[in-house]
Amino acid sequence: MQPPYKTRVSELFNIDYPIIQAGMIWCSGWRLASAVSNAGGLGLIGSGSMYPDVLRQHIQKCKAATDKPFGVNIPLLYPSIEEHMQIILEEGVQVVFTSAGNPKTWTKQLKDAGIKVVHVTASTTFAKKAEDAGCDAIVAEGFEAGGHNGREETTTMVLIPMVADAVKIPVIAAGGIANGRGMMAALALGAEGVQVGSRFVATPESSAHDNFKNVVINTPEGGTMLSMKQLVPVRLVKNKFFTEIDEMEKRGAPIEEIFNHLGRARAKKECLRATLTRANWSLARLLPM
Repeated sequence: MQPPYKTRVSELFNIDYPIIQAGMIWCSGWRLASAVSNAGGLGLIGSGSMYPDVLRQHIQKCKAATDKPFGVNIPLLYPSIEEHMQIILEEGVQVVFTSAGNPKTWTKQLKDAGIKVVHVTASTTFAKKAEDAGCDAIVAEGFEAGGHNGREETTTMVLIPMVADAVKIPVIAAGGIANGRGMMAALALGAEGVQVGSRFVATPESSAHDNFKNVVINTPEGGTMLSMKQLVPVRLVKNKFFTEIDEMEKRGAPIEEIFNHLGRARAKKECLRATLTRANWSLARLLPM
């Protein structure tokens, strides 16, 4: 694949390759986002774990590190959303990916400011709602994805053609896509771009700790499982914490007990909640040349 590789996704963001780096909260700061954008994809700053002033710093540093397009990913369930959105408007961010919430809440205001808006969904129902809300594109995230996931457990290669048939706006495939073969399969099924997490989370530019990266790299096939469906579905590495949660769910523990056991800021403390599939490749090797 030689640049520019034109799809509606690459044209929407003015990028060489229709490859988007996932906004993986504390794993994807300005260094990773700018590196991906400089290599021809679309880098995203993961704002979910950032205080407002920290988000502003990352946006400013990313603007200084690249003259290419980049964006910010905002999980709508996190606090300080109003402050985050105000900073995005003040700093002139051109692309926003939203997730974990109602896209109608912010899409119009962002688009009125000239910002391109993409929403992450896990079903055709919510893909249609995102289109109706005015989103410019959709990330259709299948069951293979790491981190937070949909409850339906629809696999990526089943979900993509259904969403592509259901909406008219461009579809970006996500969930278990880590190389050129996965990308071409997604494009063949109707997607016009891909969003990749694991492969980027283990790169030197990722702000994740090396111990976390090594877990991602070394976790074998079958080493993760979707869990906490009563609270919020999330893919977990099968470790001590996973075993504790699994035992709670099997005995029918109430949501409050699971929530209390989850604790505050576990993602930052243990560096294990958002692990995806095995990965340790650079963007250069991802791009099918």
